[in-house]
Amino acid sequence: MSSVRLNVQWSPVIEDQFLTWGSDLQLYQAHDISASENVQAPKLQLGPRSAATLLGTNNDIQYIKCVAWCPAPEPQPHSQIIAVGQATGKVTFTSFSKGSYSKGLKGREFMPKHARPVNSLSWSTLEPHLLAAALDRARADNSILVWDVTRSSPSTTSTLGYEGRNSHMSDTIKPVIEFGTPDTSHSVCFFTNASHTLLAGMNNKHIKMFDLRESKVITTVPTKAVYGICMDPHSDRRFASFVDNQVHVWDMRNLERPVLCHNDPKPITKLAWCPTRHGFLASLSMDSHIVRLYDIQYYGVGAEDQEPTFTTRSISTDQNNYLSGFTWHPMHENRIVTVSYSGKLVDYTVHERITLNWSVMNDLLWTQGKNTLHYMDHNHEGNQHSYNISTDIMKRAQAKYGLNTSNLAANGDLTDDLMLKNLWNWLDAAKGLAQSANFKLPGGVPYKYQGVRTLLSLASTKSDIINKPWIGLEGNRTLYCKMFRSEERHRALELCSWGFDNDSLLNSFLSCLENSGEYTRAAAVAVFNLHIRQAIQILQRGSGKGKDPTLNTTAMAMAGFTDERKALWRDTCINLRAHLVDPYLRAVFAFLTGDADSYDPVLGETNMALQDRVAFACLYLSDVRLTEYLDKLGTKLVEEGNLDGILLTGLGSDGIDLIQRYVDLSGDMQTAALITIHALQSAMEKDLRLQNWVQSYRDLLDNLRLWNERAELDVVMNRNKHAQRPPQHIYISCNFCMKSISAYIQTPGRLKNPYARFGTGAANKSKMSWCPNCRKPLPRCSLCLVHMGTPSGWSSNSSTQVNRSDDISIDHNESVGTSGTQKLSDFSSWFTWCQTCRHGGHANHTMEWFKEHAECPVTSCNCKCMSIDPISKVASLPAHK
Repeated sequence: MSSVRLNVQWSPVIEDQFLTWGSDLQLYQAHDISASENVQAPKLQLGPRSAATLLGTNNDIQYIKCVAWCPAPEPQPHSQIIAVGQATGKVTFTSFSKGSYSKGLKGREFMPKHARPVNSLSWSTLEPHLLAAALDRARADNSILVWDVTRSSPSTTSTLGYEGRNSHMSDTIKPVIEFGTPDTSHSVCFFTNASHTLLAGMNNKHIKMFDLRESKVITTVPTKAVYGICMDPHSDRRFASFVDNQVHVWDMRNLERPVLCHNDPKPITKLAWCPTRHGFLASLSMDSHIVRLYDIQYYGVGAEDQEPTFTTRSISTDQNNYLSGFTWHPMHENRIVTVSYSGKLVDYTVHERITLNWSVMNDLLWTQGKNTLHYMDHNHEGNQHSYNISTDIMKRAQAKYGLNTSNLAANGDLTDDLMLKNLWNWLDAAKGLAQSANFKLPGGVPYKYQGVRTLLSLASTKSDIINKPWIGLEGNRTLYCKMFRSEERHRALELCSWGFDNDSLLNSFLSCLENSGEYTRAAAVAVFNLHIRQAIQILQRGSGKGKDPTLNTTAMAMAGFTDERKALWRDTCINLRAHLVDPYLRAVFAFLTGDADSYDPVLGETNMALQDRVAFACLYLSDVRLTEYLDKLGTKLVEEGNLDGILLTGLGSDGIDLIQRYVDLSGDMQTAALITIHALQSAMEKDLRLQNWVQSYRDLLDNLRLWNERAELDVVMNRNKHAQRPPQHIYISCNFCMKSISAYIQTPGRLKNPYARFGTGAANKSKMSWCPNCRKPLPRCSLCLVHMGTPSGWSSNSSTQVNRSDDISIDHNESVGTSGTQKLSDFSSWFTWCQTCRHGGHANHTMEWFKEHAECPVTSCNCKCMSIDPISKVASLPAHK
């Protein structure tokens, strides 16, 4: 290991040059190479795709302690001024140019009164002619010196262009500002965006902030972390320093303690902020192979109990050598160059984590730091093959999905999902039953979206067994089929749309199925209700309309039905049933050829509609078997997240669990939110899941910029609320007693009409020109000069209606609401005022005034009320009576 500590620094203005120093100064130029290129001397390979060429060496300056590269650009690349602090106290200016450039500074030396080491140098980035130096302690001298390098010495002349070591030994300049007698300065740094403010670490015990304009100390921070002070290039509110193995990050808004303090295993030797990345700080420890990085994401200023949020990373550029120094590239993102004690240089890029960003518009973006690796919009062919529920949600929302309140089943027509269509059909039917006064559950319990399982659980007695005859069979012998009947089963059949109290209801239901082209389903429903002749006719009509030519053959086979167990017809149908494609036809022949009380083949047809299977079970299964079947089926549907199971669970706790499972599997919070809005708003306060669905959907509509749809959703939600109307929370208060003067206040324990005490007869007309609480006069209208104060709102009791003031003419017919309530006043008498000057009056007077004027009607007021109003269309509005 070399005894001389090497360091490195990128040029602040030339992106391909950097400087190394130890016992001498060396200038390098970096350039890109191909991965297969073989780098040979005199070039140095920095990394897999970069190399460097030595441009020049300066051996004239000895005892180098610190180096600072001037941030001001020069006309020639090699004439950039470099300030070198030496152990003797000299600050020497040099460059690698051979001409007479560098503003005459090359070779000039700044010398303090007493010789002592220069610990730190800092150029001002806003005024690059200012240079600050931090020196060791001297008994009668300052330790912080600030020079203006553009000032020349009056006693000597400059010999520009001479390259010798002692060309300007006598050309010294006095500092413009001096601080710190007799302190030791360990580090110094200018503010990034404030050229007259300086930070310095002093005496191993405090950091001082200096104002160069007033030559005084602004702030003193007691701390031992006084080394390596560096300002965040992205924020003048934050700086960092270190002491021993501790890294401190400070915030100027609260300097009582550091906002971040981190301990490293070894003593720190260097700190530097990344100039291309916000909140990225790097540190180097003594005898270490790694550079430690701090990604500062968040911290609370002045918070006592809040821990800062930051992550640490370690990068190793050279495993075989201890690192001596590093430098960030000023322009290339996250590029860093390290140097080891042996002089090996390594160019390294700190790679950010690759993140995948997915917008609500289905756009995909891969990024790494500030670089975009790949972008795929929603029209990209790769996106066309991937299913995204947010796309469906956006299309449905634009089609007003779920906003039809008069016919809920119509919402299902806006989607191609059969499960959602069945859901909306059930909701529409359940809503109709809930609003029907004739539909009551056993015991007179009102229906509130209960499911089939809930209805059957209310049964207190066993179901009755009846033998119902087949209708339409020819022969001398009447065939019967065993069925189960109870009030609960009948209500369950109504939920399944199978509540056929008479043949006319059955015929109407079958006609609807035929009109929609569901001939096999209509035939199956007819058979299950023992109307076999009607089922045969349905299949024949379906075959005649060209739906399926084989339906006629199926009808012929059905016509040979017999209940004999050993008949040839039965054996033939059993063999051919497996070859039928339609699930309803398979279920029909399974029912006709099955043994008594064995209906598993029918109930096992999962491709049949759930409501048909449940209705069939309610007709033909015993109480025990029906309960077992529904419990098993309900558990399966909940696990699958199948919304068809709402028919069984209803919208109780089991139904909410089913919807939650559906959301977990599909991500379709839209349907869950709409179910809540239409049927479950009364339960939102009891179950937070319902609130989360609704709020998530509203937020999604905002993110998709579907603000009109969001507003319409809020209207539907407020219209469907079952809770009591919320109390009024906006009102006009008296300027004297600060109590409301509004007549319409629904506060607990207060009369809805507080003005009833003023009387209601003609002799006791209420003249509301004063506050009803303190009786102080109310403001006057700025136009008619009459005291304002006519009551507003609605009177809820005709016997306590308040008469208007004498000065207001009201059309009585227009003041009566549709519900029988009466207005306390019309719009023309309402309070209006300007939000800027606070002057106003009656609404009709104000509107008349601003039809012809733009300024306030009050004489002494210069407010342009009309021009302030962003609408400015009062003149175009019709007059309100």
